[in-house]
Amino acid sequence: MSSFFQLGTFARDDGALPALVIEGAVLDLRAAAERAGLALPPFAAISDLLGDWDATFERLSAVADHARADGLQAFSLGTVESLRPCPPPGRVGKMLFAAANYSDHVRNMRKTFTPDIPLADQGKQLPPLRPYMFGKINVPTGAFDDIILPPGMERIDWEAELMVVIGTPGLAIRPAEAHRHIAGYMTGNDVSCRDRTWREDRPTIRSDWLGGKSYDSFAPLGPLLTPRQFVPDHADLAIRLWVNGELKQDGNSRDMTFGIEEQIEYASSMMTLLPGDVIATGTPAGTGQERGEFLKEGDIVETEVESCGRQRNRVVARRRAEIAA
Repeated sequence: MSSFFQLGTFARDDGALPALVIEGAVLDLRAAAERAGLALPPFAAISDLLGDWDATFERLSAVADHARADGLQAFSLGTVESLRPCPPPGRVGKMLFAAANYSDHVRNMRKTFTPDIPLADQGKQLPPLRPYMFGKINVPTGAFDDIILPPGMERIDWEAELMVVIGTPGLAIRPAEAHRHIAGYMTGNDVSCRDRTWREDRPTIRSDWLGGKSYDSFAPLGPLLTPRQFVPDHADLAIRLWVNGELKQDGNSRDMTFGIEEQIEYASSMMTLLPGDVIATGTPAGTGQERGEFLKEGDIVETEVESCGRQRNRVVARRRAEIAA
């Protein structure tokens, strides 16, 4: 097994820098490869390196081994904490989010959403359960960027999630082959606007994924992408979230209703999964909606997935003057 390394993208005055991260030291990936005399495929972003992931991983491993032997401090640009991380892939493709994928979370949420809707098929036997997913349509932000409260919205919630980053593209992927299409894993927070999750004006439709999920700043990712080769079991990773230092979510990926392989099979039955696409695998119990607590200006949200790093996001209010500008 190669020595442990991670990948990231960091903001600089001259643009976003694809980086190799070893023991917390951030290295210019292109410079590290050149110094090692090792060729990587042409790339402008980390996502450009994901398409033939297994082959690229071997090259990246060689670059990392050379950098470690060369002495990391010789060409380190700083640490993850001292720099501003962007979403690790650089360019993120489709963002697919699993809904209702932890039974304890679903059970608690049902207690808070009890719409009295008569259903024609109530009492009938339901078909077999299958994965439930939605697309999140906004621009993902960095692991240390602010979460911005939309004006007039009062129930902004947190959802810690294990994120899967697609590498090798595929369509109609069988569960047994799903791991070959995964480049790695990240920490994510599916920030949600509960004010708009349910549509009171559409009682027979109800859910509004766009309004509930897609505000600016509602998708912090990272700070790092951990290659799948360094995650022995993605079905046994701790997922935690704190607000102002108080632990709110304390779950584990083993408690998913549908595992990552099943989610990849389901998504790829409809669409080709491409390098840089992201699948968020659901959130465990402990969200604000379940607790009757919501984010407010000045809060600090910290989100961590085992092996993938910790986010730290400050909650700020968007001023109406900013909108007008």
